[in-house]
Amino acid sequence: LPDFRKLCPPEQNHTAFVLSQLIFFFFLTSIGGFLWEVLLFLVKEGAFANRGFLYGPWLPVYGAGAVLFYICLVKLKNHPVIVLLLSLLIGSGVEFVIGWFLDTVWDLRYWDYRGSFLNVHGYICLWSALGFGIAGVLWVCFLSGFLTRCWMLLPAPVRSRILSVLLLLFLVDCAAALIFPNIGKYITF
Repeated sequence: LPDFRKLCPPEQNHTAFVLSQLIFFFFLTSIGGFLWEVLLFLVKEGAFANRGFLYGPWLPVYGAGAVLFYICLVKLKNHPVIVLLLSLLIGSGVEFVIGWFLDTVWDLRYWDYRGSFLNVHGYICLWSALGFGIAGVLWVCFLSGFLTRCWMLLPAPVRSRILSVLLLLFLVDCAAALIFPNIGKYITF
């Protein structure tokens, strides 16, 4: 196998560590979002569905949202009510833009809130916004600090190898999904 350590060299300074931390957060929450969606769909519909644009076990909308929450709100982690309100707005904004983009560019809908209370073109609704707010508080005020400490327990070269493999797999998955989007029953609307 090629040496992917050059793709993600071990951190040598604070900036490199923060970058590796954000990439770690992206993948961790993308995978967590995938598991969450699979579980919800399994309970709701009684069927397994790989929900999302990609084929791998990740939903990048969750990862992008978590990284964005962290970058924008970590300095407010001692103010959970403010984090809740800002997470609600940021999460709904990200979900709206991504939903609109997928629908406009590829004519794909991976979620549809039409019929839900206070929905905007089916891309967002009140219940998803509240979910973003609660998730933002849990993420920013509690989980991100704990997970950073766990990430720091791993030696830098190990962190680098993990991120290199994840990035490579993710890039291959993105290329495949751009050529053959993941669509079908229980996936798109």
